[in-house]
Amino acid sequence: MIDPRWRTVLTVTPYVVLAVLVAFTLGVQWGDWAKLVPTLALSALTAAWILALRLLPARIQERPVVIAVFMAGLIALNLALVLRDGWFGFLAIATFTFAYSIVPWPWELLAVGATAVVAGIAQSSTLRFDLAGIVGIAGILLLNVVAMCGLSWSLRLTERQVKLTATEVERSRMAREIHDTLAQGFAGIVTQLQAAEQAPDDAGRARHTDAALALARDGLAEARRSVRALRPAALDAMRLPEAIGQLARTWSERTGIPVDVTTTGDASALPTDVEVALLRTAQEALANVERHAGARRVRLTLRTDATGTRLEVRDDGRGFDPAARTAEPDRPEDGGYGLVAMRERIESVAGGLVVESRPGHGTAIRVQVPA
Repeated sequence: MIDPRWRTVLTVTPYVVLAVLVAFTLGVQWGDWAKLVPTLALSALTAAWILALRLLPARIQERPVVIAVFMAGLIALNLALVLRDGWFGFLAIATFTFAYSIVPWPWELLAVGATAVVAGIAQSSTLRFDLAGIVGIAGILLLNVVAMCGLSWSLRLTERQVKLTATEVERSRMAREIHDTLAQGFAGIVTQLQAAEQAPDDAGRARHTDAALALARDGLAEARRSVRALRPAALDAMRLPEAIGQLARTWSERTGIPVDVTTTGDASALPTDVEVALLRTAQEALANVERHAGARRVRLTLRTDATGTRLEVRDDGRGFDPAARTAEPDRPEDGGYGLVAMRERIESVAGGLVVESRPGHGTAIRVQVPA
């Protein structure tokens, strides 16, 4: 398949290069019709050959046999022009472009090598056909083939590395997404069911059981939505400040811990990935408060100005030693993955995260994403 990034290049480059070469040929050979007419005919045939590929339906353009026939014809036409006038070696720029972009691997090496030979013939067209000239021609051809096929190989390795890196990034993102949805939901359900077991009366048990059922329904909805789009459902219906407020209200109703929410500035123009990162960070921070902090009150602040957006989640709970937590290996079952997930998510949108906490003095999670 032709890479969309190459479509403009493939459309424009051959005609521009061919037009420049034809104009140069007209200037040099005007009046010498015996040489000029065949060259112009080959140039017109080359332009028509490229146009013919362009006019084919996309599904036919991408068939291997069509690509093979097209490249063989283009290289042959390029060679015929080079044998007439060496300056048509510059047409190899366009031929290389097609070879690198539309020929599947490893046949790309064959197309690139053949084009390199054509370019080498053009470069060595002024050498005499004696022993020294033959050695020089062979050296030029070998240098062209090695250099251009080496470039093709390097591009292939780079493409593979980029794909591997993208895969790793996607795996990390998926792990954070699963943790932010299903893992948090299950942890909340367990917490509510444990609280129901310890409730002193039927009303308390019913309240915690209802909360667990609500979490289960929300988790199921998030799981279905994650399969579709991996975007928080709240952000489908509202912008970040409203989603933050709704998250805080729902969390406070479920846990019984008051949350003071303050939002300032205009966050309506934030990119979607930044909104998702900030909302998920607030969600994870509140989940950590519920599971670990033993807090009596939480303050959540969202500020947006010309320098960027800042989010702070502060609680008055038992706190912890961030340095000690960093030195210990993260254990997902203890919630240790949460800090890693928050930091990775915020760094993925070029932001930074700071954790401030001391035993007995609460915890503050501060996030800043630049404008």
